[in-house]
Amino acid sequence: MKVEFLVGIIIGLILLTLPTFASDSLNSSDSINASDSLYPSVSSNVSNSANVSNSANASNSANASNSANASNSANASNSANASNSANASNSANASNFVNLSDSEAASNVTFSILGNANGDETIDMKDVEYAESIILGSKNQTQFADATCDNSINILDVTKIELINLGKAKDLTLVDGVGRQVNVTLPVKRIIPTDYRTTESLLALGTGDMIVGVDKAFHERMAEFGLLDLPEVGMHSQSVNYEMILTLKPDIVILPLWQAEDADSIAKNLPNTSVIVMGLASQKTINSDLITAGFVLGKEKEANELISWMQGYENLVNERIRGLKSDSMPTFYYEYMSGGEEKWQAITPNDPSAGQVAEGTGGSNIATGLAGTSIEVDPEWIIEKNPDFMFADLMKGFDSGPGKTEEDMKVLLTKVLSNRPGFDKVNAVKNHRVYLIDRDIIGGPRWVIGHIYFAKCMHPELFKDINPEEINKEYLKKFHNIEVPGTWTYPE
Repeated sequence: MKVEFLVGIIIGLILLTLPTFASDSLNSSDSINASDSLYPSVSSNVSNSANVSNSANASNSANASNSANASNSANASNSANASNSANASNSANASNFVNLSDSEAASNVTFSILGNANGDETIDMKDVEYAESIILGSKNQTQFADATCDNSINILDVTKIELINLGKAKDLTLVDGVGRQVNVTLPVKRIIPTDYRTTESLLALGTGDMIVGVDKAFHERMAEFGLLDLPEVGMHSQSVNYEMILTLKPDIVILPLWQAEDADSIAKNLPNTSVIVMGLASQKTINSDLITAGFVLGKEKEANELISWMQGYENLVNERIRGLKSDSMPTFYYEYMSGGEEKWQAITPNDPSAGQVAEGTGGSNIATGLAGTSIEVDPEWIIEKNPDFMFADLMKGFDSGPGKTEEDMKVLLTKVLSNRPGFDKVNAVKNHRVYLIDRDIIGGPRWVIGHIYFAKCMHPELFKDINPEEINKEYLKKFHNIEVPGTWTYPE
């Protein structure tokens, strides 16, 4: 075995001295249909390789398969089956993966690029060593070890990982938010995000000069970020203009999780374009997808800086509410799209964006246990639950945010509370604890601002020195270099 391995190493070194030859030989095995699932390609590898231990149990493998971020999203998880043609075999394939120990991969961030053999947050020489150990039989196969997608772990994978590490790879394969393998040609120069919140996240990475098209909602709702001269490639959540996208010739098109079920059909209509599903707007998935996007786009430093900024404020909340007892926490009602239609919809903790942002802030959501991400409820139910706090979600984004004053928000609050018979008996209303929160500081990188706002409203004594509006200004200046007057929360 050692002789065979040394021969393999020599072959790998020869390939490295002939980049063109290496790339051509790799390309033949790297080309992959965007609709293919990671799991079928790797499962056959297990049967072809005697070095892979089958002792990894199913529970560990389930942890290893965190790249299917759609499982954290009710909408995306429902669409995952539509995007992956071979999902029926995933349960069997799961047992072929091993979960890395804490010493090997200490982060809960999933860096979903094939070649990340040791499962950490980048591709470097440690991955080369790990892949070599898999070949020698001293390490078990991991989820992203098959860098060349050829259904086996061999010297070509070692070589491909070395090329990626040296910045000489002509392409790489990532696993997107719903488990689809997508091949990306490097370097990426032209991007089209089809969701305005995804666009904001990409702009925070400094990719403004790479974005060549946006959705209509971005121009309507986020004009403060610029890009006003870019063409609109679709109507948010309604349509995609294939002709326009093909004219713009993007290298990659990034879809949000809620558009996952259409990913394969969109990809078929956009030949020679990598169509990727990413959860860059969701609190549950943003860190992992920022790490992956940063690597693919050559913005690793920027991605790490943004994640560190978010984690700093998340940790601040965790530290300050740590001493609170769950049985004495106040209750809250979080209402979806307040101020719109005359109906009451409760956001549940199952919601991967807003619902999760409100969790871990020192309160108990009265909608906990209800099915779905948001559900229409009777006003009598809310009155009966008698929440201590009420948060009104301003989803539409036109009545709050840029250009709005506190006086504007005061008027809006009156409107939100109007035509609610019996609500004057609810503790939140009686004690003037009803709060407005703009969805822009709930989704994307700014989720931590909304997170802090929830915590401060319910525990003002713990956050006297923290001003969410000032943190929003900090974010806009630090990551977008803009100063935007407006009001995103009310009252402070």
